[in-house]
Amino acid sequence: MAYRYLRQTVDVRVYDQDSRRLEGVPEKASLSEVVENQLVLLSVPISRMQEVCQQIAPLLRAGQLVVDTCSVKARPVAWMTELLPPDVDILGTHPLFGPDSGKEGIAGLKIALCPVRIRPEYYSQICNYLRSLELVILETTPEEHDQQIAQSQAIFHLIAQVLKRLDWGVKPISTLGPETFYRLVRTVQRDTDQLFLDMERENPFAAQYRKQFIEKMLEVDRELKRGSE
Repeated sequence: MAYRYLRQTVDVRVYDQDSRRLEGVPEKASLSEVVENQLVLLSVPISRMQEVCQQIAPLLRAGQLVVDTCSVKARPVAWMTELLPPDVDILGTHPLFGPDSGKEGIAGLKIALCPVRIRPEYYSQICNYLRSLELVILETTPEEHDQQIAQSQAIFHLIAQVLKRLDWGVKPISTLGPETFYRLVRTVQRDTDQLFLDMERENPFAAQYRKQFIEKMLEVDRELKRGSE
């Protein structure tokens, strides 16, 4: 999705380790060519971030800006800070939408920014560009981001994954609320299993909120059983 919008306003170069994904992409390039850019945008699975940072670190030069797009922030930001050269600027981002929610346009949608190690002029340019796309900017810390995401996106993905394995969905006999809910769940179920696993495993707050959620579900179930007895 970032490619779709960036190529309309700036010159881009794109690399993917699976070259088949870049068939028909005129801006495809090698990793070394991509990392020469002033702004390097990393769009990789959370579980690959540490490896990718180690891979590109020797290729970077002073003054470049590296931006990630992971849906978890604390660990990716820590890896970038630790592994990338100290004279490279770092910005953590999380576009709070995906191909389904943004397919009709991204105006009015939200993006979280974690200005970890970035010069004011760079940050101002990035914010101005995002506002030109009519995105709503939410500035936060990596920890606050992960805590809120663990209670929202991670839990919603958990519910969607369980329903997927149960093969439950919209039924002919249903009210509007569940129908709307299941349609939203279906969009999440189209995400990769890797995204779900990374979000649950790499977010430092996910396990505790997942535990709280499951315990409350069991508590409600016990109350229902007592009532029926």
